[in-house]
Amino acid sequence: MQTILDIVGGTLIDGTGAQPVAQAGIRIVGERITDVWSSVRPAHLTMPPTGTIDATGKTVMPGLIDAHVHLSYGEGRTAEEVDVYAGPEWSAIRAVWNAQKVLNAGVTTIVDPGGTYYVSVAARDAIATGMFSGPRNYCSGRHISADGGFADYFPSWIGLPPSAEGVLCGTKDEMLREIRRQIKSRVDFIKLSGDSQAQEKNMDCGPCFTDEEFQAMIAMAHQLSRKVAIHARHAETIHKATKYGIDWIYHASHVRDADFEMLKQAGVSLCPTLTFGMNIITFGKECGSTPGHIDLCKREVDAMVRTCIKAREYGIPIMAGTESGFAVCPYGDWHAREMELLVDLCGFSPMEAITSSTYTNACAIGAAADVGSLQPGRYGDLLIVDGDPLKKIGLLQDQKNIEMVIKGGAEVERHVVPPRRRMGHESGFAVSTMILRKGPEGVFAALP
Repeated sequence: MQTILDIVGGTLIDGTGAQPVAQAGIRIVGERITDVWSSVRPAHLTMPPTGTIDATGKTVMPGLIDAHVHLSYGEGRTAEEVDVYAGPEWSAIRAVWNAQKVLNAGVTTIVDPGGTYYVSVAARDAIATGMFSGPRNYCSGRHISADGGFADYFPSWIGLPPSAEGVLCGTKDEMLREIRRQIKSRVDFIKLSGDSQAQEKNMDCGPCFTDEEFQAMIAMAHQLSRKVAIHARHAETIHKATKYGIDWIYHASHVRDADFEMLKQAGVSLCPTLTFGMNIITFGKECGSTPGHIDLCKREVDAMVRTCIKAREYGIPIMAGTESGFAVCPYGDWHAREMELLVDLCGFSPMEAITSSTYTNACAIGAAADVGSLQPGRYGDLLIVDGDPLKKIGLLQDQKNIEMVIKGGAEVERHVVPPRRRMGHESGFAVSTMILRKGPEGVFAALP
């Protein structure tokens, strides 16, 4: 027998950007929402609920979607820690453990744009089958890159090992074969690493892929019913990817003025990921970032803010993602900060920021029929919040204000909190990562 859960009396923010509804009611049958109403329960709902939650005085809103979480990264500080030190077995176990912290923070869905092995695919399926608690996961495989591309981190005599988050493809045929392999391995979308290292010294340079390679890869993925996302900070990479049909762009720092109309007409969404850069700017000194890296992040964040402001003027969808998974942006701690930054730095209203972190994200990844809004037919993924995030968006950053997380119509047992990782040795390699954690009473500190 399916459970019937009624949530009544709260103020509803449905995620679509519509005005809040006072004294709202939601019915969830099994995992999905069947009815939403205001004040009076509809007459056709004659079946009594098996459970009722009184949300009077609270805000009811969709579970958050973080569009940029790397589950396999394990809060690493360096490329070596992310790509080399942990094997697939340890990485997979660690990923499902960290996923619990993400869900406890009110994030009921994540988008994982690439990582080591197929760790995120395994974590996705383990969570979906009920083996572990965690958010729904729309994930890609390893970033597809070319020699000299952004993801080509290591010296040429090493290349990219099989454990690396990126995979080097030297020809168009290799790129297309990698896409077919990843889709065979059941990824949800394809992630390209488009910027070239040459662009770091001369921003007028082009991407690491040729026009022919861009066109062929995006066409192949679309032919096989997969969307394509790209890491693209630089103008020419953004232009080329948009020209050949990219679905959404991570970072998009340096969009040319002439290309905003092109982005709008192409229906491309942008995921700036302000949180990662702002954490380095704010806490980088304590976490061991060099002054040069901090200055680079300042320039990047300034560029992203400009992009967001211009994109908002053009009506280009802005996705909310934090790039959680690094030491400076650990799992479970920072997922709501992107909304704060969209409000504080980019002029978004709190409602616009919430929509970015729910419905906009769901639409961009092609999942709006399932997640991202509280409408009939969608999964019953929602938060009951003590307070009004439309008056103070920052309250979502404090988990004490999230009274209840419900995923698929069932309350998440948040009192079962995974313990913090003990720093030490992982798979035989010394790890010295400093993790940026929240301290007491909102004070932030870098803790081992």
